[in-house]
Amino acid sequence: MSAGAIDISRMAWAAGGDTIRVGLIGCGGRGTGAAQDALDADPGARLVAMSDVFADKVTASLDQIRSRHGERAAVDADHRFAGLDGYKRVIESSDVVLIACASRFHPRYLREAIDAGKHVFVEKPRGIDPVGARATQEAADLARSKGLSVLSGLHNRFDLGVREIMKRIHGARSER
Repeated sequence: MSAGAIDISRMAWAAGGDTIRVGLIGCGGRGTGAAQDALDADPGARLVAMSDVFADKVTASLDQIRSRHGERAAVDADHRFAGLDGYKRVIESSDVVLIACASRFHPRYLREAIDAGKHVFVEKPRGIDPVGARATQEAADLARSKGLSVLSGLHNRFDLGVREIMKRIHGARSER
């Protein structure tokens, strides 16, 4: 294969620039943490849109993120959404969507973001019942076919304290 025939689409940023526009759906503690993690992960990441059912959560989350990331939390007043349909505007405004709202909404918001061609981080659980689990699987399959990424929150697997506790629990079970 010649260099000109190499498919670099999986390595290239679709937006054609160095800025990754991040949107946050769900501005509680976990959502705020996910947004900070996203900004920590790449210097080109900018938080550009946020939504929550409650406007005061959007404001508090943005204040906390700005205290750590300053101007990279670039959410202007027109991109702060409150209410049940604000997630749609976040999806429209972003390249990457972080979903950390009430669990019952995860499958629906995931599917809508994938339908819109966005990469997605979705907190766990991805589905709280069989219908949600199937919807999540369908969205993941669609993402794969579109070349999009879906990442799920699994932070406890990497926490050394949790790993040690689990090792001790499993060790105690095997000794019985």
